[in-house]
Amino acid sequence: MSKFCPEWIFGVLSAQTSKEFLSTNNSIAAISRKYSNAITERYNEVKFEEVTDLAEKILQFLSEINAGEEAVNYLNDYIHYRVNFEANGSERKLSGMFSSAFDPQKLKDYNSDKCFKIFKATVFSIRNDALPKSTPGWSITDVEDIDWIGEVINEEPELF
Repeated sequence: MSKFCPEWIFGVLSAQTSKEFLSTNNSIAAISRKYSNAITERYNEVKFEEVTDLAEKILQFLSEINAGEEAVNYLNDYIHYRVNFEANGSERKLSGMFSSAFDPQKLKDYNSDKCFKIFKATVFSIRNDALPKSTPGWSITDVEDIDWIGEVINEEPELF
């Protein structure tokens, strides 16, 4: 049975990979492996190279727009938006009585290029104040129903 990772989770964890790469001394490969392993425990396999590819595209884009010191803030704002809102702008319900935003998808709805386009569009909208920003000090681990994602974010990546 097909159990694909929801697109928003792949995008959020790839952006989190970029954020951790910028704010820790861990390699992008180690961080990508941590998240690909966490996804693969719950859904069909996601290779760490897929996470790395999107994370590198995100970092390259942030460099191209000269984000500098604001890069981590853009990443945090993107993560905040994707966790709290659907692509159409409606509020995301992380858990519900009959379904959850974490439920696997029947078809693979994500890839590096699609998620990168969403990231760029979201960052441009945030920069133009068209989308809400995260409050200072906000962390994805503060979200009440974030489930296993909060746990894996708090884990240290394995070095080997």
